[in-house]
Amino acid sequence: MATTAAIKIILLRDLPSERWFSMDRYAESLAAALQSVAPECYQISMPLPPDQWRSTYGQLVGRLLRYPLWARSLRADLFHIVDHSYAHLLLALDPVRTIVTVHDLAPLHFRGKRLGLSTLAWNAAWRGLQRAQHVIVDSQFIARELQTVLRLPPECVHHVPLAVSEQFAPMPASAVAALRAQYLGGADFLVLHVGSTQPRKNLPTLLMAVAQLRARRLRVRLLQIGGQPTATLRRLIEQAQLGEHVTFAGAVPEELLPAYYNAADLFIFPSLYEGFGLPILEAMACGTPVVASNATSLPAVVGEAGLLVEPLNTDALAEQIACLLHDESLLHDLRERGLQRARSFTWERSAQAAMSAYESMIASAP
Repeated sequence: MATTAAIKIILLRDLPSERWFSMDRYAESLAAALQSVAPECYQISMPLPPDQWRSTYGQLVGRLLRYPLWARSLRADLFHIVDHSYAHLLLALDPVRTIVTVHDLAPLHFRGKRLGLSTLAWNAAWRGLQRAQHVIVDSQFIARELQTVLRLPPECVHHVPLAVSEQFAPMPASAVAALRAQYLGGADFLVLHVGSTQPRKNLPTLLMAVAQLRARRLRVRLLQIGGQPTATLRRLIEQAQLGEHVTFAGAVPEELLPAYYNAADLFIFPSLYEGFGLPILEAMACGTPVVASNATSLPAVVGEAGLLVEPLNTDALAEQIACLLHDESLLHDLRERGLQRARSFTWERSAQAAMSAYESMIASAP
């Protein structure tokens, strides 16, 4: 690679029309941080992909065909695909000069519909990912998984942890009082879950824990942000008579998300599988105590700043929630620990780790 001119690095992001907010936030935060930490000899950019056709199949065709052709027309010394679900771009790019961030391998563990559109997209991404010679991972857990399934040398797997943006911070109780009252609905405590309603998010266990708490006369309401109830979840809510005690708010504007964290008494994240678990950091940064599962990457993210439970143990989850809500001293301790831990995950640190990965690739390229 040429070293006399500026070294040009292009980040390839998700299609904006897919509205995958967490991936958009990751791409935009990393790109901005890279531009602030990169040496002068580097030129960092993240061009907007071409507009796609609005129909479902049109978007799939655009993603799998039009986007790779467009990416191939770009000129750069190094490409960074910031979402592994777009790893099919590696089929059109030089793998020696392309690195991809692998956030998780969930589709290998939780299969979708055999002929579903998401499965078709993942199959293409998986074929591309197998061409990868360098990858970035959010956690050491994913690094170990990748080394098992792709057999990449350790020096080609670069750990770049996620980070929490400055907008996630404690807010005065008065600033979120109206929001809290809106969702509390006469209950005493508001517990929050942020994420999708995919099976790996393990919402049935959380719902049954809420039912147990209600049966114990603990007046708890659950607020879920980011998803819509599946048929399975609706049946469970009906059977457990939780209709008045659970709210699915769907997607909320990104700028309002910190207020939701601040309005909650607890943040609950009982996932069966996560590559990192960014909502945990967001909750901690807002001063909201966390109860999470002890599965996959989550213990490494939580550290000593939250409580961990077996993900399928409903009794243990209900007990941990009840314990926290009845122990103001422990709540305060976890708030302080969470705030301190979240401060160690900065986008500047992540960008510096990414730059180290880029420099390693550039140094080893033929």
